[in-house]
Amino acid sequence: MEIEHIALNEKRLLDIGEFQVYTSLGRSRATQLAKESGAVFRFGRRLLIDRIKFDAWCDQQ
Repeated sequence: MEIEHIALNEKRLLDIGEFQVYTSLGRSRATQLAKESGAVFRFGRRLLIDRIKFDAWCDQQ
């Protein structure tokens, strides 16, 4: 089975590792910034960040 890789700018929801790459920040600062922006979604223990909502928040800042 081949895994298809999708560019970060094409994904709506990013996990914390992808969000770290997207923002060029460390894990704790990336998590803090995601929470401040209100773009965090939790699915069980999984933390996902809405990239579009985060980008809109950044544009307002």
